Amino acid sequence: MSTASPDTTTVEIGTQLLDALRALNPGQSDRSLLERLARIEIGYGVMREQPTRADGLSEDEANELAVRAVREVRAEMRAERR
Repeated sequence: MSTASPDTTTVEIGTQLLDALRALNPGQSDRSLLERLARIEIGYGVMREQPTRADGLSEDEANELAVRAVREVRAEMRAERR
C-alpha cells in the first residue's frame, strides 16, 4: 500500500473480487464499498473481543438459546405442513 494523502491510502484488490462487490452493490463507489466492508470487519473484531453479550449471556448460553429457537421454529413448520 502506498499513501496517497494524509487521509487516504491506495490499495490493490483483485479485479474479480472488486467486480463481485460492484455487482452486489450497484451504484456505490469503490471507495464506499471498501470503507463499508472495513467498518464491518472492525465491528466484528470488537464483538469477538467482548467476553459476554450486552445482556449478560455467555456465548454458550446464547448458542443454547439460538439452537432452542431454531428447533421450535422447525417444529412449528412441521406442524403447519400436516
